Amino acid sequence: VVIVEDIVTTGLSIRETIECLRELGAEVVAAACIIDRSAGKTDVGVPLIALAEYEVPAYPADRLPPELAAIPAIKPGSRNI
Repeated sequence: VVIVEDIVTTGLSIRETIECLRELGAEVVAAACIIDRSAGKTDVGVPLIALAEYEVPAYPADRLPPELAAIPAIKPGSRNI
């Protein structure tokens, strides 16, 4: 099985999917995504192939740069659909 994602940031969705598939007896051989926001630093436990890699910084809430702290935060994503 190859898992395909649109955007990878932490790799959590892929790791959770791998765990579920392996519990069902599947052999996961790789994962692929359109954009890897970790610039290749995310380890999902199988090879991760990305069409594009970008380094997108992440900051703890108490250490946001002032210019970012002034922008209202939103949490995009589909984890709670």
